[in-house]
Amino acid sequence: MITDGAHIQIHHDEVSPAHVQRDEGWRGVDIRFLIGAATTGNHDVTMWRAVFAPGAAHARHTHDSAEVFYLMRGRGAAGTADREYEVTAGSALYVPPGTVHWFRNPDPHEEVEIIGCYLPGGSLEEAGYHYVGEITDEYRQVSAS
Repeated sequence: MITDGAHIQIHHDEVSPAHVQRDEGWRGVDIRFLIGAATTGNHDVTMWRAVFAPGAAHARHTHDSAEVFYLMRGRGAAGTADREYEVTAGSALYVPPGTVHWFRNPDPHEEVEIIGCYLPGGSLEEAGYHYVGEITDEYRQVSAS
């Protein structure tokens, strides 16, 4: 990490994968909280990078904060409320505070990589994460490739 006054720079390899739990809706996701309270001491925003293995998912949940994310590579399925949409590389999404949403990788062979932010909040906890439930068949509207 480089810190020089107002300049803070960190590489994802310098941050260990977060200890997210299966019983809180995380399945096969390597998420690293790059910018936030733990790495920079800020409590304004949390920036993260997540890699979803084939078949991985982040189950239905909400945040008290807004969430913005951008799909870097791969093809995923993003759900909001009770609808699921195909998301491809280059797509950006905004999820308002309190909205039930989820993300999964329906591809049996390729990873999905996403970068995103919680605003405000310097951590997942500060962003007000609330697990809602699993992604059951009624919500799976995007098929495997």
